Amino acid sequence: MKTEKNGIYFNKVYFLLLKVGIWAIFCSIFVNFSFLIPKCPNSIFQEFIVFFFLAFVINIHTSYLFLKYSKRNGYVYILLLIGSILICSLFELFIFSETFDPSYYYVFNREKILIGTFLNIAIRNLFIFIFFLWVEYFYHLIHLLKEKDTVYQKEISLLIEKQEFEKNFLRKKLLPHYFFNILELVRANSSINENELLDKIEFILYYFLVDAELETATLEKELVFYKYYIELENLRRKEKVNVNFNISGHIENFSIIPLLFEPIIGNAMKHTKWDGTGWVDIKIDASLFPVLVFYCRNNISSRTLKTNSSESGLKILKQRLELCYKDNYTYHTSQNDDYYEVTLTLKLQ
Repeated sequence: MKTEKNGIYFNKVYFLLLKVGIWAIFCSIFVNFSFLIPKCPNSIFQEFIVFFFLAFVINIHTSYLFLKYSKRNGYVYILLLIGSILICSLFELFIFSETFDPSYYYVFNREKILIGTFLNIAIRNLFIFIFFLWVEYFYHLIHLLKEKDTVYQKEISLLIEKQEFEKNFLRKKLLPHYFFNILELVRANSSINENELLDKIEFILYYFLVDAELETATLEKELVFYKYYIELENLRRKEKVNVNFNISGHIENFSIIPLLFEPIIGNAMKHTKWDGTGWVDIKIDASLFPVLVFYCRNNISSRTLKTNSSESGLKILKQRLELCYKDNYTYHTSQNDDYYEVTLTLKLQ
């Protein structure tokens, strides 16, 4: 926070020094060169008065009037700008009224000379105002772009924190509920091989608590997790779900973020039919390195068709894909009265 404030303070000081330098150069040009009014050699004092008055009015515009009226009411600001230019031009004519030499223009009509000189001064002042307003606008544009970039970076950080929180929350929510059901199953069914079951539970537990905390996990280990997960899900159902797990290619070449497919497979197991006719097809195509294709299809029960509730796990999945893979993935779903399918393609780095 201190670094951000120091950066803003430094930018303001830097711009202030830049403005002072521009004004110093402008002052040197204004005083050392006769602009449009012929002046006598001893008119340096009047030139300084005109310069400081012009600088004062311009700074009122750049620091207050431009910021207040240019966006809200452009017409009002244009009137204020025109009025300021006229005032500065009349003030300059008034200051140099004593030293003004009409014979310089070789015209004997003093009124025409004054009108022509006034118009020339007004045009010059218009360009001076526009120049300094452009400098001020350019500064605020850069400042606005920096603020937008800062806000964007904060939004990304908050989104990453939110995604990590939701992922951890989902894991903590799933873990106790999942193992509670498994333990109830062991208690109710004495025919289960407890050693084999405990080995699978141990693997899943370790994967949840250790491997899932890493940024990436090997695809091979991830698929073993899903294999055990599906087997344990089938153990606790009265009617098993027919799961076809097809893997092609060399999965040992791939690493992915942990638990990436869990919401898809979990939903497929949850929403398939529970009457003994439920089925889930899962295909992993790892033959096109570095492209990995995951495909999951399941039949759906009438209970699922009647409900359109959104799944928090799938929302988190999409957030994780956007954050971790950005433009290197495609996610496609399709559904009809008989089945629901998901195709996820990843281009891994």
